[in-house]
Amino acid sequence: MKKKLDQISLSERKRTPIAKIILENKVVVHAKDPISLAYGLMMWHNLKYICVTDQEKRVVGIISNKQIKRLGFGYEYDGHDDVELGMFDMLQVDQVMDKNPPIVSSQTIVLEVAELMIAKDLTALPVVHDGKVDGSIDINDILLFLLTGL
Repeated sequence: MKKKLDQISLSERKRTPIAKIILENKVVVHAKDPISLAYGLMMWHNLKYICVTDQEKRVVGIISNKQIKRLGFGYEYDGHDDVELGMFDMLQVDQVMDKNPPIVSSQTIVLEVAELMIAKDLTALPVVHDGKVDGSIDINDILLFLLTGL
C-alpha cells in the first residue's frame, strides 16, 4: 500500500523526486519577448516564476514577477497587486531574467535541489524532463513540502 505524501517521514521527503511536488507548468517565454508578455502570462496563470527559452526551446533563464515589479511601480491597493506597465514593452525578457540558471531534472531529489539553491543563493530553478520544460521549483515549495508533506 502506498503512503500519502503527508504520511511520510522527513527523511523520506528529502529523497522524494521533485516531480512529486512541482506545479507542472509548460508556459514559457522567449528571451526576446517583451516584459509585458511575461508579466501578462504570469498574472493569467498565477505564476511566481516563468522559464525563458531560446529558439531551440533550451532553457536560458528564469524570471520572477518580483523582478518585473521592481522595474515598474509595483504597488498593492485594496488587496490587489498591480504594477505600472508603461515601460514594459520597451524591455525584453533577456534584459531582466536570471541568465543561465542551474537546471534540474524532474527526477532530482528534494534534498539535492535544496542544497543547490543554498549553494548558489537561488530562490527558484527551472525543472526539465526529457529536455523539455516541466515547470519551476522555488524554495517555498521545498520548505512547505519538507515541513508539512504538502
